[in-house]
Amino acid sequence: MDSGFSERRNRLRQAADLRAGQAILISHLPDVRWATGFTGSNGCLFLSTEVDLLVTDGRYADQVRLECPGLEAYIVSGPVEYAVAATLKKRDCKSIFLQKSHITWEAVGRLRDALEGKVAVGARDPMPGLRAVKSDDEVDAIRRALAISEQVFEDVLPLLRDGITEVEVAAEIDHRHRMLGATGPAFDTIVAFSEHAALPHARPGHRTLKKGDIVLMDFGGVVDGYHSDISRTVTFGRTDKLFLEAYEAVRSALSKSTDAAIAGITGDRLDGVARHVLTEHGFGSAFSHSLGHGVGLEIHESPSVSSRNTDPLPGGCIITLEPGVYLPGEFGIRVENMARLDVGGSTILNTIGTDLIRL
Repeated sequence: MDSGFSERRNRLRQAADLRAGQAILISHLPDVRWATGFTGSNGCLFLSTEVDLLVTDGRYADQVRLECPGLEAYIVSGPVEYAVAATLKKRDCKSIFLQKSHITWEAVGRLRDALEGKVAVGARDPMPGLRAVKSDDEVDAIRRALAISEQVFEDVLPLLRDGITEVEVAAEIDHRHRMLGATGPAFDTIVAFSEHAALPHARPGHRTLKKGDIVLMDFGGVVDGYHSDISRTVTFGRTDKLFLEAYEAVRSALSKSTDAAIAGITGDRLDGVARHVLTEHGFGSAFSHSLGHGVGLEIHESPSVSSRNTDPLPGGCIITLEPGVYLPGEFGIRVENMARLDVGGSTILNTIGTDLIRL
């Protein structure tokens, strides 16, 4: 597998446009994992035109040899910036580019002190664009994570009964993910009943389920470091006109945005498709978040499917499509799928449909 990671690092060099005497420091751990395979909790990747160097501490000396065969490692004690500074001096590097969104001001100060100010902080970070386009291996890991999440959804539905609490349902979801092979939840699982579901990021509480409620569940799992993300809303006896109209509006927004999802469309245009549908149904003002986001080694990563992103969505990216309607004091509805974009359209990774489930 090292050859694959070596190829990724070479792509990173090219994207960073490194010249002689320049280097880049990758300090964001998911980025380090993408470029090396290293899964430890402390480390950074130093790249120049000639050097690939993973800097970490003694806890991971054996792990680096197992996960990153052939990659040079610098095992340090104390702040990694001192080791990076020493490497720069040894390799006669004149400047280093930093991931400004993923390094502390304290670390920047240590580097500047050690290198007499030869640090470029404001360089464009090439990692989001590189990671947005998924390889077949990455897609396979995401598919396996999603398959577990969908099985968990099927298994949890029979547990929804009078008196069960949101936290109990969330605990079942998390436990069953691990039992089916996930290393853990992709994020803090959301389970919310009726009026509580009107909070898009509701935290499960001790509210009990009763007839006439709706149940919103948003969850995922992690397989080989890659995340799944799925939302479904089911009814536990609620069938009034407002709820049914809102549910069909959300499904229609999901369907229309799926049809429009294609490599090259901008994030704001795709977001606008769903927003327009919900507005036509009278629920535009009740959709309070973006349509979706990229998913991979992180649950939220590039590209963004929002009104703020005017960049084209790249072919090969995996995004969520998750329109919603949130009516304070009444209920919240969200239905979410994962899609892979290419020049011919999108491939939905989910196998579970979106027809309303009535319990």
